[in-house]
Amino acid sequence: MKNLTFSSHYARSVLYGLEKAGGYSDELLRNNGIDPEFINSPRARVPTEQFIRLFRLVWGKLDDEFMGRTRQPCRVGHFHLMGSLVVHSANLEEVIRQSIRCYRLFSDDIVIELDTSGEEVELSITHRHPELDPDNFLVEWLLMVWHRLVGWLIGRKIVLSHATFQHGLPHHFDEYRFVFPCQCFFNRDRNSLFFSHNYLDMPVTRTPEELDEFIAQSPRNLLIWTDEDDSLTTRVRQILESVEDERLPTQEQMAEQLHMTAYTLSRKLKAEGSSYQKIKDNLRRDQAVIMLTRQNLTVSEISSQLGFAEPGAFSRAFKHWTGLSPLAYRKQDQ
Repeated sequence: MKNLTFSSHYARSVLYGLEKAGGYSDELLRNNGIDPEFINSPRARVPTEQFIRLFRLVWGKLDDEFMGRTRQPCRVGHFHLMGSLVVHSANLEEVIRQSIRCYRLFSDDIVIELDTSGEEVELSITHRHPELDPDNFLVEWLLMVWHRLVGWLIGRKIVLSHATFQHGLPHHFDEYRFVFPCQCFFNRDRNSLFFSHNYLDMPVTRTPEELDEFIAQSPRNLLIWTDEDDSLTTRVRQILESVEDERLPTQEQMAEQLHMTAYTLSRKLKAEGSSYQKIKDNLRRDQAVIMLTRQNLTVSEISSQLGFAEPGAFSRAFKHWTGLSPLAYRKQDQ
């Protein structure tokens, strides 16, 4: 992970509240070991250590864990206080419900809800004053934080089946494959993450001492997942990424490679809130985004490389994944 970098979009978003408060300057960044060139260039990538220092700088200057994006600040220390409470919970569902109670005390602007009535668990976040979060960074950040924190508390990376967002397709969509590694839908009614009910009964495995260390390192362990992801979903994805043939293996072929039946593969993926088709779709979506934005290929060439029978089928699939046609997405990225 030593070469991990982050889009300058996120760096500018972190600085938004500080700039609004009149506290930003290139000199301030340089004095804190942050190169302003990484921040100001639209396509630049910010190295991990500088990105972490940037968060800590803004949190410290504003004394606000919500980074100036709510009517009242959420003082630094609230997140630690919440964690110190929920680390004693019996299972994941109790963690989430206790966390929601805490956030109701912290802020009137941020509403977090847990819905367990459907086929999948839905964890949603609403900003009651979205004009204070014009690029939706706080909503994205809080969804990511909750996903990673609660997974860390039970010692598992929670596999997301899909995510929905109230905003439209963002310019930085190609970053979503790292932030929200699942199928994402935009212009929906809620900002939500969906995952399997099976996670709710899983016990908390972390100690208060481990939590204190986690917070002391923050936001490092929220930005970088240090634990190995042993989910079957990730194993299947990694195998598919290594396939050089344009035609991806069938579910039966994948199951044989994993020394199990197709039924067992399907059952285990479903337990993680995933499916073989979803994994293939997410992989091809991510590959398509990279090809459209980073490589000088025609839609026809991309369609062929991804194994589609013809460009029209690829275009329809891409619009289903992202809400835009391939050409519209490429034009938006320019």
